[in-house]
Amino acid sequence: MSILAIPKYLEIKEQIIDEIKGKPVNSPISSERDLAIQFDASRMTVRNSINELVEEGYLYREKNKGTFVADKKLIKKNTATEILQSYDSNDYSIIYFSFKNAEDLEFDITPFLELDEEDSRVLRIVRLNKTEGRPSSVEEVYFIKSFVSDEDVKNLRNLLNLNHLIVNGSVTQRFHPVIIPAQYANLLKLKINIPVIMIESTIRSMNGKPLVYIRAYNNPFEKTIEITS
Repeated sequence: MSILAIPKYLEIKEQIIDEIKGKPVNSPISSERDLAIQFDASRMTVRNSINELVEEGYLYREKNKGTFVADKKLIKKNTATEILQSYDSNDYSIIYFSFKNAEDLEFDITPFLELDEEDSRVLRIVRLNKTEGRPSSVEEVYFIKSFVSDEDVKNLRNLLNLNHLIVNGSVTQRFHPVIIPAQYANLLKLKINIPVIMIESTIRSMNGKPLVYIRAYNNPFEKTIEITS
């Protein structure tokens, strides 16, 4: 009776995971050449291991600099990625935008964007998303002011195309049953005081830095939320 051997790249992958467990975020790992020598393997085999670890969120790469330990919050689990489709949609209307001090908002945004006293202003954008012309959700999108250029303000639609941030980073989401805010009920053509699902999303770069925070209020008659795990 023969026992199937574990592929070499998977062995290397598990050993790298063990090695980086105690390392702080943004710590560099050894080069592919050094790892190939360490594990007595080809560089291609090592590269396959690292590629999977990058894909799964354990590591991230910076061009011409190397490979680094990613924030543990970014280790990818099964998520409702279809909810993110609207972030790359052109079918929406911008209702409002303004720069705000964090302390002037109706809730404490500091934990979500990890703001400090020197960088406490945000750009708040409210947009109405549509499905075949019908209102499907209202999103409040918050960017750290230092992340936003004057050119971004002139082209908000380009700024609101968040797909590239999601592809090159990670999204954490929380789901909350809430009563629809009165100012959004009319936009979504809903009755006042109707319960809806509010989704909080934080988009982070691969080094764990939060870039964008979103609160989305979904029209239950237009947008079904289904999570499979």
